[in-house]
Order: sequence, then structure tokens, then C-alpha cells
Amino acid sequence: MSSSSSSSSSSHHADSTSSYSGKWEYDVFLCFRGADTRHGFTSHLMAALSDRQIKVFIDDMLSKTESIHELISVLSKSALSIVIFSKNFADSSWCLDEVATISQRMVKFGHRVLPVFYKLEPSAVSDDSGSYAAAIEQKHGSKSPGDKKRWMDALKAVAERAGHTSQAIKIDSELVEAIVIDVLKRLAEISRRVKFDHLIGMDARVCEVEQLLAMDVDDFRIIGLWGMGGVGKTTLATACYQSFVSSGKEIKHHFVQNISEKLEKQSGIEGMVYELYSILLSEANLNYMDICHRRERLSRLRVFLVLDSVETISQLEQLLLGNILDSTNLFGPGSRIILTTRDRRVLVNAGAQIYEVKCLHSHESLQLFGIHAFRQCLPPNDFVDLSNVAVSYCKGSPLAIKVLGRALLDREKSYWESFLSELGENPKLEIRDVLRRSYDRLEVPEKRVFLDIACFLPRILNSLVINYFSTRYVEDLIDKSLLTCAFDKEDKRIEVHELLREMAWDIVSEEEHRSRFNKFDDVHKLLAVEKVKTSRRFSYLNILKPKEKHRSAFEKGSATEGILLNLSKDTDVHMEANAFEGMTSLRYLEFSYLENKYGASKVHLPHGGLITLPNSLRWLEWQKFPSKSLPSRFSPENLVTLCLSGSLILKRCWEAEQQLVNLVWLDLSGCINLVAIPNLSGSPKLERLLLEGCKRLIELSSHVQDLHKLVVLDLDDCTNMRIFPAKLNSKFLKKVYLSNCPKVTLCPEINSQELMWLDLRDTPIIALPTAIYNVKQDGWLLLCGKHITCFPAISASLKRFRLCHTLIAEMDCYDDHQLSSLPRFFLLELVGNPKLKSLSRHIWNMFSGTFHLEDCPSIQSLPEISQPVTGLTQIYIKGCRNLKSFPTSINNLKSLQILRFFETDIESLPPAIVELDQLSELFLHSNKRLEFVPSNIHKLVRLSYLSLAGCSRIKFLPELPPNLLTLAVSGCTSLQALPINIHRLGWKRLYFEDCPQLDTHLPQELVLNFCNHASSNLHSQGVLQHSGSKIPGWVAHKSMNYASDSCTMVQLTLPNCTTKKLIKGIAFGVVCSSDVGRVGISITCDCSIGTSTVAAASWSSPSFGLGRASQSDNVYIWYDKNLLGETKKGIRDEAEAWYERYAGLTVSFIFSLQPDEEEDVDKVKSIKVKSIGVSLLN
Repeated sequence: MSSSSSSSSSSHHADSTSSYSGKWEYDVFLCFRGADTRHGFTSHLMAALSDRQIKVFIDDMLSKTESIHELISVLSKSALSIVIFSKNFADSSWCLDEVATISQRMVKFGHRVLPVFYKLEPSAVSDDSGSYAAAIEQKHGSKSPGDKKRWMDALKAVAERAGHTSQAIKIDSELVEAIVIDVLKRLAEISRRVKFDHLIGMDARVCEVEQLLAMDVDDFRIIGLWGMGGVGKTTLATACYQSFVSSGKEIKHHFVQNISEKLEKQSGIEGMVYELYSILLSEANLNYMDICHRRERLSRLRVFLVLDSVETISQLEQLLLGNILDSTNLFGPGSRIILTTRDRRVLVNAGAQIYEVKCLHSHESLQLFGIHAFRQCLPPNDFVDLSNVAVSYCKGSPLAIKVLGRALLDREKSYWESFLSELGENPKLEIRDVLRRSYDRLEVPEKRVFLDIACFLPRILNSLVINYFSTRYVEDLIDKSLLTCAFDKEDKRIEVHELLREMAWDIVSEEEHRSRFNKFDDVHKLLAVEKVKTSRRFSYLNILKPKEKHRSAFEKGSATEGILLNLSKDTDVHMEANAFEGMTSLRYLEFSYLENKYGASKVHLPHGGLITLPNSLRWLEWQKFPSKSLPSRFSPENLVTLCLSGSLILKRCWEAEQQLVNLVWLDLSGCINLVAIPNLSGSPKLERLLLEGCKRLIELSSHVQDLHKLVVLDLDDCTNMRIFPAKLNSKFLKKVYLSNCPKVTLCPEINSQELMWLDLRDTPIIALPTAIYNVKQDGWLLLCGKHITCFPAISASLKRFRLCHTLIAEMDCYDDHQLSSLPRFFLLELVGNPKLKSLSRHIWNMFSGTFHLEDCPSIQSLPEISQPVTGLTQIYIKGCRNLKSFPTSINNLKSLQILRFFETDIESLPPAIVELDQLSELFLHSNKRLEFVPSNIHKLVRLSYLSLAGCSRIKFLPELPPNLLTLAVSGCTSLQALPINIHRLGWKRLYFEDCPQLDTHLPQELVLNFCNHASSNLHSQGVLQHSGSKIPGWVAHKSMNYASDSCTMVQLTLPNCTTKKLIKGIAFGVVCSSDVGRVGISITCDCSIGTSTVAAASWSSPSFGLGRASQSDNVYIWYDKNLLGETKKGIRDEAEAWYERYAGLTVSFIFSLQPDEEEDVDKVKSIKVKSIGVSLLN
């Protein structure tokens, strides 16, 4: 094949395969001269590669008579090529053609090549005077000068790549091993990057971010990716995340996408919080209280998080459940958080190292454009000039380049010239103008689909898209990069970039007759009666006559296609019965409440309700619908989504039966007066039926069993439900919620292998459906029900299983002959099973992750561990109050890293525990009968956290492990002395309040020297808590309180510029009363100058679940070295340390207390702050 470009773009489309399309058929394409090396070096290399499971294609598999196109096809299916240059390689025209083809794909598609120079110098291959050049002239003299030049250019290009020579490694076996190791590394690199093929310039940017991440450094870091919309922040974050995941590091990780966008559609941030921490903690079904109880555990957990599209520091702190400036309290050492945002101040305030995601360079822009306009890295010769013009308009924006390239794909040159001429008419072209031009070229139906999705449904489920729109138009818009397809958990979604959403609303605002509305005033002008109340509770808005300049936009109701109004603000809307009359084009209608979804409606209708709704509606989402039924004149056959959740007076959707042939989603949850659901026998597309909290609903009609596409059925809290179908025949059913349905006595048979959630709590159901035994590969299942009495023989493919609130007595479903079919749980949770007495003796062989046993008071012992086990990494046991011992063979848990024993009856730990050389965290909270800790516990050299809080019988502690960072002995009321080596350890946290026997013997130097310890400590933050009434004397600036009110403020003057470099950090001290039950509190200190807060610090004091009142006041001392540390890399002058900026000024340090849990608000209010102090660390 000629290396020159053909004369038209169409000729390039036939040869458009990239070097890697997603999965390769071969790992290596091997090019060699058979006569030289086939039976020697090449055969040894082939055997070595095969031994490492590397799949190789050798050119012997190709017939020399076959077309070079067959070679191109094989190369496109190969991850990389090895070219073995040997003495007589250039004698073969076939070998030279292979190298030329490899070189061409190397240049055009980035195909990886590894040259091997066997018994010759590289110069023999690449030099014009070398032996290869001579062989080409002598052996192939009849070839054209063009062919000879093509061969020599290819030889030079391949020979210049990094490779191996037998001159450097003279022993063949060692050379083979070096090549194999190199190939393995390159394949691993390809695997890490493969998902980002065609993301031009990504490798260099990922490398730069990875340098900032510095994963081998044991500190806490936040990396901020900052840049304009459409520049590729999320793409870069995704690439970094995938690169980390593919590295195989055993660190908890999660990617939270589109945070700001999700907040627009969800009720606050709670859903994202629950999802994030359930994944990080490997615990399903967590609530806010659960997460707060695990805050201390999270602060030791090493994580890798990506938080995408964060708009405010408040969003970030809500999601991370803590003050971002107090990084010690967020996650453990070595943790990394990547943020993406358009707002640089968010990153500055978060203390992030900032990486500016810049626009693409001109050559990168041209490559990216070529991929989308021609399906190859570079444009053909006759389109180079036009391509350069096109990319110049995009100003390096990847989104604009992609959209413009797709708009010109497969178009004739005349079309290009016309298109680019129109763009060139705007001398002040912005990126949004480029995107707008692609929109303008859409057909009318495509424009309608794009605006609907961009304005109303930016993250719509694919199943809803299919039924709401024509699939053809959606696919066309994806092809043109105006929409993208993404996967969110198990759901496929269609998404719109934020920049395109903004453009869509700009387009709508320019319309002569507005088609879509989402602003409060605009919707009022369109729908409301003459006055709309809005004062402190209601406001009055006169909408009789819109302003003249806006009149044309509102007076044509027939042009209205969509209305979206968030009614969370305290404003009511009054409508007339005919408010929607004449809106014959209305397809989308949404009145929603992001907060307070249940309660009185803010939309008010006349007594008789609406006369009608437009029959054109395809999406009707009207939360708290204020009428007993939908209008009888409304024909809903076009509806895809119907949501009337929280409608307190709704009794039935329609008085008469209606045809709902297109319905995919029906949400009537919280309709407490609903007495009947619509007839769904004619709704074959229905996927979600949500009826939670429909307390008057008695019957779920039998036709529900024949909804063959049903995915979710939610009947939680349907307290009067008693008639239920015998079967649910959908093969796609994943979640069935029946909790608190006390009158449902039989669980329907479920004909699905997709089942992952079956909740039967507070029901009398005994028999389980067979579906739980047939869960698909790598599935997970939550199973609840107080009448479940036998442990189910679940599928061996199940990876996550939560069995809670049952009456099972033993886990006896696995016999010896079934060992080969044991499940390997990533997570097994047995929670709230009061009669469970014994576990399977094979339990320890059933894990590749975490075992969680909680509130099972009948268990007295655990099975012995008969042989070494490597899969179990975490054990969490809590509330098993009759559990008296742990297996003596605990040393067989070879991979155990975290062991938590809370509230059990154990008296001692097995001596073999010191043989757990992977153990890093040991929690022994509130084990009231525990008296001793093994004397040789110091042998646990990896142990960094030890908690004995609430172990009231422990009197002495032995020598502690050398790498311990945290020790908690709060509530150890019998403890008489701390261990002898406590002064030698590099402490980060020490908790020893409520230790009355220890107080009189407390090593005061441990407290008095805390200042020096903090200054020399490598950790950026630390804390010390103990019983007492005085802040140490070395705290220079104090404020005491002798009145009834709490002391809250202390002042000091910052040092001037000549002394600022001596400051290493800041220490805080607080003395609090404890005349209430012990609660977890957060102590915050705001640093203010005048009325401006210039910095902040905080610390959370865990309760350790002790519950009772402290016996004395408590002293809290903590230090923060980052608060006054050096300027962080990447932030520069914007992050100038505040003490430098305000040197010489007086600062007010204002302290406050907050509860860790909402129910403790009143208790915290009664805590009195008796003394506070601040000291600069020198």
C-alpha cells in the first residue's frame, strides 16, 4: 500500500481501524526473517512469550500470496509488534513490506513497536550506508525508487524506537527474558490507557497529574483539576481514575460523577453520601447514623476518590462529612481526592494542589479533529488546510473539536467550505458559537430531541429515551457528540455536557415564541392566575399583562413544549382550571420539590381540579398533585413517565380506565389515600412501579405479574396490602421491596436471575422465591424477613450478601462434599438475627473480602480455622453479647488487616493474634469482660490503630507496637498506667479520658511536652484528649470562663514578617464540661479578622459508643501544621498563608461545638466550654 494519502476523504474510511479498537485478538505481532532465526532465537522467544500467556501472531500464519490488506487487518488486532532485525532480514521483500506497513500504522495510529537487533548493530538497519541499504540495492534493484525509499524510511522509523540488542545482552536466554519483561510492561501500559484511545494528549496530562498524586507518599492530598467548560476535566479525571484502578493497588476507590448536576435533580446530597460511604466501607444499606458512627474508621481508611463537578466548598464538605481543612479527620494517610471544577476558589479553599487543564495544542487539536472528521489521526492531504481552519475556530476545546469534526464527517469538500465560511463570518467567535453551528445544522426533529434532553433530561435512563424519543434521532445526536452514552451502576444513561446544556437554554431564550420554561417568573406568566402570592410566606406577582417586550414569548401557548419548575422555595402558585388549555405541543411537565417531598402542595387548583391536560404529554412529573384524580378529558396514551408522588389527596389516577401503552415509569409513592392503581395490563413497557407508602392500597392487580420488562417493584410501607400476584414473570426484575407489609403472607415466585434486592422485613412471609438461588455471576443480594428460619442455599456466584432481621438458628447449608461450590463473598453481612447460634464450619473459606456479624446475641463461639485462609481481609463483629471467645487458630487468617470486636463477652485475646503480620487496625470497644492484652502485642509491627475504649476491666497495657499512631483507652476505668514505651512512639492521636485510676498517675510530661512533640512530629495534625480541667501551661493565649455562659473567643496578635518563618503550626486547647451522656462532638475554631473569617480548623471527638456521662471535665488539645504551613505547590499567591497576609494584625479565634449526630443537638447545647487556648508552634 502506498504511504501517500488518497485524494478524497472517502477513500480513508475503508482503512479506518485504529491500532486498537478495544479488545485485541493478539498481544504481539512477530515480524522476523525465518531463514535467520525461526529454529533458534525466534522459537525460544515464542516459547517464552507463550509461557507467560502472551498470545503471538507470527507471519508464518499469513500466506505470502495474500494481499497486504490481510496484514493490515492482523496488525489492527494486535496490541504491539516485535520486529527482529537479523543479518539477512532485508533480503526479503515480504519482510520489508511488513516493516513498511508496521511503520505506517505506527505513525498514523500510534501502533506500538519493539525492535530487536539480533547479532547486528542498529546502524546496519538505519544508516544509508548500512548493510540493509546495500541489500535493498543488490537484492531488489528492479523495484521502483519510491518502493526503496518507502522501505528505508520505514526501517529508520522502526529502528529509532527503544528496543533491545544482542550486543548489549549477549546471552540469548537473558535477551529473551528482557524482551518478555518489556512486553509485559508495555501490555500493562496499553491496558491502562486502552480505554482512552483517541484521547489526544491524555497520556502526558495523566502523567503530570500522577506526579502530583505521588501515590507512594504517605500523606493526604487533594488534587484539583480546574479549567473552562468542555476542556476535558472530567475526561482527564476519568483517565487518572482508570489508570489507578488498573494499577491493582488495594485501596478503596470510587468516582462520583456530575455532583452539581445530581444536586439539581435529587433531594440534597444524602443519596450521594450513602452511595459513597457504602462503597468505601463495604457495607450495604447504610444510613446517616451508621456513617457517623464510622467516622473514626473512615479517618483511618486509605481511599482514592474522584469528585466530579464540585461547585462550592459546602458541597465538598457535605459529601466528605467534615471540614475540608481538617484532613486528618477525613481519610487515612496516603488518601487522594481528585476534584474537578470551573471555580478555582473552591480548590484554593480546599487546600488542593491545582492542575490547570488547558486547551489542546494546535497539533493535538488537529489529531483529535482528524479522528472525528476522518476516523484517523491526521487529515488527508487535500483536507489539511480546511482542517486547520476548522480547528482554529475551536480554540483547543476538545468538546468543540469533537462536535465540529462529527458535523463534517463524510461530507463533501463543498459542504466543508460552506460550513466553515459561515463560521468565519463571526469575527469574535466563541466556543459556544462553534457548538451552536453544529446545532443549527440539525434537522428540526433532531433539534427538538436535543433541546428536550439538554433542558430537562440531562442524565436520562436509556430505556426512557427509547420510548420518549425516536431512537434514530438519539443515535444521530450521539454520533454528532451532542449527546453521550454512559453507564451508572447497572443503568445505561444518555448524558449532555454542561456547556451544551447552557447553550440549549440560550437557544430557548432567543425564541420568538418560547418553547421551554424553567424559571419561576416565566412559568408564572405562562400558567398562573392574575395574582400569585409570594410575601414572607406568599408573594404577589401581577401577571395580567406581561411587559411588552416579553409578550410575544408568552402569548402563544401552542408553542410550549416543556415546563420544569422547582417549588422548593416558599412560594405558592395558583392556577385556573384551564391553565393548560391550548398547549397542544406540551410534551414535558414537571413540578418537583427537592426538599420536603411530602406535605402540602404549593400548587393550588380550583375545587373541581383541572379541566384537562395536553394529550401530547410524554413526561408528567407532578409531585404533591393537588387533586383527587387526573382530568377525565386527559388521554395518557403518550405518557412514558408518570410521577405523582406525595399527592396527599389523590385517590386514583383516573376515574375510568386508560390506555398506558408507552408507560415505562410509574411513581405513586407517598400517595397515602390512593385506593387503586391504573390498569397496567396494556403497559408492556413498564420497568419501574413505585408504590411506597400507599397505606390505603389493598390490592396489587394480577396483571402486574405479566409486566415482562419490570425491573423495580417498590411496595414498602403499604400497610394494608393483602392481595398480591402469585408470580412476577419479568426476567429483568432486580429489586423487590415489601418491608412493613404485615398483611402480605406469600412472596411471589420471581422468574429472574437478575434479582439483587429482596426486602421482606416486617412481613409474615416464610417461603422464599427460588430466584434467590439463581443470582447471576458476581451478583449481590439483600434479604430481610423476620419469618425466614433457614439459611438459604444461595448461588455460589453471589459476591455480596446481606441477611438481616431473620429468625435463622444456624448456618448449616454447606456440607463437606459441597466445598468446591462454596461462595466467595466479597462481603457477607449477618445483621440482627437474634436466634443465630452457630456458623458453618466452612465460614472462613467463603470470603474474598469482609465478614460483618452484628446484633446476633445467641452466638457464643466462632468455628476454628482449620487451615490457612488468604481471602478474608476484614472482620467486624458488634453486639454479639454472648460471644465469649475468638478462635485460637486466628493466626490462620493470613490476610486479615482489620479486626473489630465491639460489645462482646470475650475475656481475652488468643495468643496467636500476634502472628497476624498484616493486621493494621484492632478495635476492641466496650468488651466489658476483657482483662488482658497479649504481652507480646508489640510484635504486630504493622498495627497503626489500637482501641480499647470502654474495656473497663483492663488494668495494664504491655509494650505497644512500634508503628502505632492511634491509641484509644477512653472509658478504661480500671487502667492504672500507660505502657512504658508510650513516649517513644510517633503519636497522631491519643484518647485517655474517663480513666480515673490513671489520672493520679498520668505522665504529665506527655501533656506538657505535647507542644514540642507536635513541632517535631511528621504528621500534619494530631490530637490528645484526657480528663482534666486545665489547658497546659505552654498554651500561651488563653481565655477562662467563670460565669454560666460558655467561653468562645480568644485573641492574639500575629507575628510580623520578620518572625513568620519560625512558625510551624498552631495548637488549640479546649476544656469542656461533661454533665451529659457522652456524645461525639466536633470542635470548630474560626480565625477572624474584623468580620472576615480568614481560616478555620476543626476536630471531631469520637464518643466510642460509651454512652454514659463522663466523670469529669475533658481537655481537648489538637494541632494543625497545614493551617499555618508553607504555600502549597500549585496554588501560588492565591494560597498565601493567611498569617503572612495579615502579619501584625489581631486575630479572633472563635470556638464552637457541633454534634456528630442530629439527635444529640440538645445534649451538646448543655455542654459548657470552660476554657480555650491557642498557641503558635515554633
